Amino acid sequence: MTFTRRPFLAMSAAFAFGAGAAGAAPDGFLGEWFGALDLGSRQLRLKLEVSAGPKATLYSLDQGGAPIPPGETRIDGDRIFATWPVISARYEGQLTGGKIVGTFRQGGALPLTFARAQETSAKPEPLTQEGLAKLRADAGAPALAAAALSRNGRRIGFVDGRRAVGRGEAVTIADKWHVGSCTKSMTATLVARAVEAGAIGWNDTVGQTLGGAIADMRAEYRDVTYRHLLSHRSGLPANVDIAQLIKFPRESADARADRVAYARSALAQAPAGRKEAHFEYSNSGYVVAGAMLESRLGAPWEMLIADRVFAPLKMAGAGFGAPGTPGAFDQPVGHAATAAGALEPFPPGGPITDNPAVLGPAGRVHAPLAEVLAYLSAHCFRSPFLKPESWQMLHTAPFGGDYALGWERRGDALWHNGSNTLWYCEMMFDPKRGVVSAAAVNDGRIGAMAIPVGKALSGAAAAAV
Repeated sequence: MTFTRRPFLAMSAAFAFGAGAAGAAPDGFLGEWFGALDLGSRQLRLKLEVSAGPKATLYSLDQGGAPIPPGETRIDGDRIFATWPVISARYEGQLTGGKIVGTFRQGGALPLTFARAQETSAKPEPLTQEGLAKLRADAGAPALAAAALSRNGRRIGFVDGRRAVGRGEAVTIADKWHVGSCTKSMTATLVARAVEAGAIGWNDTVGQTLGGAIADMRAEYRDVTYRHLLSHRSGLPANVDIAQLIKFPRESADARADRVAYARSALAQAPAGRKEAHFEYSNSGYVVAGAMLESRLGAPWEMLIADRVFAPLKMAGAGFGAPGTPGAFDQPVGHAATAAGALEPFPPGGPITDNPAVLGPAGRVHAPLAEVLAYLSAHCFRSPFLKPESWQMLHTAPFGGDYALGWERRGDALWHNGSNTLWYCEMMFDPKRGVVSAAAVNDGRIGAMAIPVGKALSGAAAAAV
């Protein structure tokens, strides 16, 4: 199992304009159309521009608004079909009642209606216990939890469902949830703590830190710094080869040697793109950063983050890997779909409960949602846990774009999601609104879970403010 995070509509910087089908577009389709993809935690506003050819150019208004060039565009009577190869997306719609009603596909499938006028995005409805239960039931998830906290002290939390399919134990508000790649911002926060302690520097390089252990790393990576690694601007590919990954143990009391071995493999790979200019979401980058921390600070990443991040923030329930005691079902259990489509639980103590321990810095933390809110509050309200300049470093994209150090910026808010293919989680904080929220499900079907979890996340925030 490897971590993935692929937002809708992220696109390449290089455009290759495709030719549309021959013939003129019917007048009913020509011109500008506006719609929005419901991604659960937000609405992604789109503009569709249909011109003669026909040619359907797409604009993601909330992601910079640059034109996304079409590949193939076909119009047949009252139906339109369009593709955008640079983002691996397509749309099929029917003109009816002055609107184009259809389906947008980019990995998953989402309903998408275009209208002539740009509508104001609807505000999320405040979440209730009944609303959360409906989201869970409609998604078919074993359990769903959401919580939020505002600067005025209002706190809400809702849970619904069972810890495992086929079991009777109900989830509780105190249960622990696997946060997947939301761990990344925690690793970045650990780096900030180490910088403030004078143990490392933001601009320490891979070559300086790991050169003695990995003398044969590719030259392109020698000058890569923590800032590159934590913002996915190092040039490193997403992961090492799966055949290499599965050789690492699922659990380890001390994964330092494994992280050096992983880093050696990652740093031997050809770059996915040029440092700083190219964004490549990379679990490997965070493992390399973890190995650098371990090399300089002389302890496993797990011990470092527990002592320097979790303990000061009073996150006593935070841990690593699958939560719970083998055989006890005292915590939620992760689930995946079988080939037949049924959900199968993967309880602790089994052979597969999480990614290998080597991936810890990229995504193996679990915690109760109350403690996740404490962590998010430190970021949102910039507590004395870190100096103002450190918070600013963590929350700023150092080389452009919208990805900071472990966080994706969404307007005034910072957000992230995570999954190890057995769980799915989203968390966010919004300094302008003064609210933090988190939502999680013990179901790894990301395509089916992203929207209900996102709705729980935004609804919880709305209920708390």
